[in-house]
Amino acid sequence: MVLYRAVSTAEKDDIQIHKQFRTQINTLEAKQFFSSEVAVSEYVAASVKRNFIPPYTYILTVSINEQCFLHVTHNRQELDGHDAISIDQQHLSLFNKFVIFIEPNVIEDSL
Repeated sequence: MVLYRAVSTAEKDDIQIHKQFRTQINTLEAKQFFSSEVAVSEYVAASVKRNFIPPYTYILTVSINEQCFLHVTHNRQELDGHDAISIDQQHLSLFNKFVIFIEPNVIEDSL
């Protein structure tokens, strides 16, 4: 299973240092992921128009064991018109155990 997440440089660095998704003080108490690369790219483009701070600088491609993911409590939701998955803070530890790899991709200015 592949999921996608837009992140700032600080979040990307935190993930690489700690080898897991974590929530931070003054942020949402969940992590949202998109089901498609098109969805996350459109979300990033919209965030540029809305002047999000900090800006998204990477799109993470997250490979996760699909059978194991079924055991992670999550919510399916619509986020800016796209299918998304939300993992609440208390379920991130289990989610992290099933992540196979995370590939950061630099967001090009053309988005």
